[in-house]
Amino acid sequence: MSQFKIISRPLGTLECYVLQRDDGAEFEVLSGYGCGLNAWRVNGSDLLMGYRQGDDIAKIAPDTNAGCRLTPFPGRTAYAKFTWGGNTYQLENNVSWAPHALHGFLQNKEWKFQSFESDSDSCTAIFTCDWPGAYTGFPFPYRATNMITFNGESVMIQSKVENLGTKDMPYSEGWHPYFMLGEKIDGLTMRIPETKLALLDQADLPTGSFKDDTRFVAGNKIGDMFINDCFCLNDEFSKVRVTDTQDLTSNAHVILESASKTLDIWQRAGVEQYNAIQMYTPPDRMSIAIEPMTSEPDALNHHRGLIVIPAGQSRTFQFGFTVSEK
Repeated sequence: MSQFKIISRPLGTLECYVLQRDDGAEFEVLSGYGCGLNAWRVNGSDLLMGYRQGDDIAKIAPDTNAGCRLTPFPGRTAYAKFTWGGNTYQLENNVSWAPHALHGFLQNKEWKFQSFESDSDSCTAIFTCDWPGAYTGFPFPYRATNMITFNGESVMIQSKVENLGTKDMPYSEGWHPYFMLGEKIDGLTMRIPETKLALLDQADLPTGSFKDDTRFVAGNKIGDMFINDCFCLNDEFSKVRVTDTQDLTSNAHVILESASKTLDIWQRAGVEQYNAIQMYTPPDRMSIAIEPMTSEPDALNHHRGLIVIPAGQSRTFQFGFTVSEK
């Protein structure tokens, strides 16, 4: 007999679905706004920063995009334009603080609930959103699907993109979750794989140069460090060709630890997978954005890690997170 259910719990006027275990553990999916991973509650602890009141969306969502899937590009696209196949495409400059396009097109759209199923161990909900391709800035129609599996202490997100058009589609993507452990992040220890730090120019765009970054490889307290960096995985992860979705050896892990909890945030790395980790520490220091991405930002222009999806084909990506008590 299943111990899981799904309920509707709107946030203001926006649809929000809650995957719930009988003991009260729950996971919120803000389907009315970017299919945001909006809250994760286990044993009384809230482990994701998200929107708690309807007016939070208008006040802070454009700057945070908390929990949303970022597609068909994560981060900045330089000066809101890119060239592909001999054509230059003009995007919308959708932020006030820079002349760039940010985080794609579906991060503030309504996603459709498709299905829910559960058994004694976990439950899975599926959501979809279509990009019609009618916009001249990105005339490539596609369907995005999010399959979210929840068992209480762990969550897995499988993202799929299908090219619905008649020509090759340039593509990159990521997610934007903010994790928290009930205290200021200054006292948390973080451990990450060996990576190269993407260097930025004065417009905060990747230059194509990288440097070794070992600050957190052995585990280190975050302290008062301000982080707004893209960590690119080394070849031992990024060059692996993944053929078996059950093969965990290509997963890259970020570990966050408090005195009482360990949070393991993993992403499937490899060829055409999540090979970068964008991180950001907000001013209130109560959460940290740890974002799986297929490449560093501006992939539509520099093409490093850019995925080309032929007409009629699809790609699938995975990441997830698990909490445990010490």
